[in-house]
Amino acid sequence: MKRIFIALALSGMVASVFAGHAPITHEKDARYCGQPKRDAKGVIIRSAAQVRKFVQVFPCPTTLLHIRACKGWDVDHVIPMASGGCDTPINMQWLPNTIKNCTASDCKDRWERLYHGVDGINRQKVVP
Repeated sequence: MKRIFIALALSGMVASVFAGHAPITHEKDARYCGQPKRDAKGVIIRSAAQVRKFVQVFPCPTTLLHIRACKGWDVDHVIPMASGGCDTPINMQWLPNTIKNCTASDCKDRWERLYHGVDGINRQKVVP
């Protein structure tokens, strides 16, 4: 549990919860870029270079090494690219594989509400 908290603190997302920051609207949020670029088959084009930049700043939560291979964790977009999120480090986070690969429809949503301390529907602060 301590390692998870350290990883969250390192990513800067827990800091914003404790600092009491209000949610940012789409117009002011640098994590929104609009519709993503797609290849000829319609698949969203992602940049491996952007993931490398993210990992250079935010190490693996379990090993604290700046490598992409991180057992039990994967790099995830906070705001999905399909929903207009940027493919940049500011819109990335380490997400446990148990959450990312969860088959229930709300697993990731519950994780992110807890992680960011905000109820996504009412935009109210949530106490975990």
